[in-house]
Amino acid sequence: MNPKRAFALREAAAARSTGAVERARRALIALEREGGMITFALVATRARVSRQFLYSHPELRAEIERQRGQQRPPARLPMGARAGDESIRVRLRVALDENKRLRQEIAALRDELAVAHGRVREFELGTPA
Repeated sequence: MNPKRAFALREAAAARSTGAVERARRALIALEREGGMITFALVATRARVSRQFLYSHPELRAEIERQRGQQRPPARLPMGARAGDESIRVRLRVALDENKRLRQEIAALRDELAVAHGRVREFELGTPA
């Protein structure tokens, strides 16, 4: 490889890395302003970089870990805002009913498929239905 090309490739790689670092910093600032949880995965997604990229840059990693350490754990919902026992029972009953309906639908579809396979087999063997 000629020296000019090698130099150009090194410059391009450095520019990509610098751009990725800047995107990560901007993503971190935006997440901090929003007041949401800050995680490596969220920063990586926002910055369009890999988590490995964040872990491999000590200054970015330290900043993310510092901000994560300053976060308060999510508050628990007050008792009045939580789902009550009756609400949970109703949701469970609805889910069980839907599960039963889907099982019946699957059984009916299997029966239809068996009939269709039988007709195909009759057709292949040349016997009338």
